[in-house]
Amino acid sequence: MYVSTRGFVLHTTKYSDTSIIVKLFTEMHGTQSFIVKNAFSKKKNIRASLFSPLALLNITYDDHYLNQIKYLKEVDLSEKSDFYSFDPAVTTIRMFYCELLYRLLFDAGEDPVLFHFIEKEIQRMTDPNTVLNILPLQFLIRLSVLLGFMPEDNYSTQNPYFSLQNGRFQSYLWDDNDTLSQEESLLLHQLLSEDTLNSSRQARLELLHHLIHYFQIHNEQVGNISSVDILTAVLH
Repeated sequence: MYVSTRGFVLHTTKYSDTSIIVKLFTEMHGTQSFIVKNAFSKKKNIRASLFSPLALLNITYDDHYLNQIKYLKEVDLSEKSDFYSFDPAVTTIRMFYCELLYRLLFDAGEDPVLFHFIEKEIQRMTDPNTVLNILPLQFLIRLSVLLGFMPEDNYSTQNPYFSLQNGRFQSYLWDDNDTLSQEESLLLHQLLSEDTLNSSRQARLELLHHLIHYFQIHNEQVGNISSVDILTAVLH
């Protein structure tokens, strides 16, 4: 039976000199793997260049239950490229999101709420009103809500330090690997409360690393995220 749906590209792996295996998070059936034969041929309609990180695709495939790796029948881009596609910051943010989501959604089932969340987050990147240097921080916080471990915003002058392990603010600085500095904690509180931000670039980058560590603590699938080093190099 052929199925038509949409899917985000999470990962591609070279399978042979001519073929690739693509992992997509689909709207209807969660994460699925597909083999694309002759993906590097200019004569093929389904080419490797379609499968860029987090590209949103319209796909049709044979959903035979015996096949763990399926074959794509038709593929095309669900949205056209735009001016911001060539912005190195946007490209790097996409790579970062893609790597993180690949870890989190490796074997995910159908989740339309999460699918539409990703779609909306991708659209934020191309919004001219978006402030890119805080976008990954906002993304991580919004994603933590859907995954069930959103930081508790109990910040106050009595509780000015955020504990990564406990997921809430506390009165004391316990360990640099577990507890955020006062500046980082205040920035996290401002993000959680959608308040006006007042922070240095260094604090934003340190908070980014700490939020990734927060994800690693609360979801063992995350592991090491290599693209964060490139991301911190391009964000102002």
